[in-house]
Amino acid sequence: MTNNRITGTLPATTTDDELDTLATQGKLRPIGQPLGGGDITSEGELKAIMSGRPTLGHDRATGRGASARRQVRLPETTNTALDAYATKHGMTPSAVIRQALDEFLASA
Repeated sequence: MTNNRITGTLPATTTDDELDTLATQGKLRPIGQPLGGGDITSEGELKAIMSGRPTLGHDRATGRGASARRQVRLPETTNTALDAYATKHGMTPSAVIRQALDEFLASA
């Protein structure tokens, strides 16, 4: 049995239709295994997954406007506690920091 999968890279000019045809024919070489699992239940869910991180600029989480970026150094114990809290509550460390800062500034 011969392996007729494409090796190397495809040209950047390869169209979506050409990729679809190659995928349907089983000629594209997989690059690793998918991470995750389960089924995508709606087009909205797929768009949310594929759109990446939303911006938090002027129009907040709409995909428009630039997000301001601040960097801060944390002591090791604070960083470890932040990671543990984020994991326990199903949040990212950035989301925890944003929420905590919003609550702190609202009470100031």
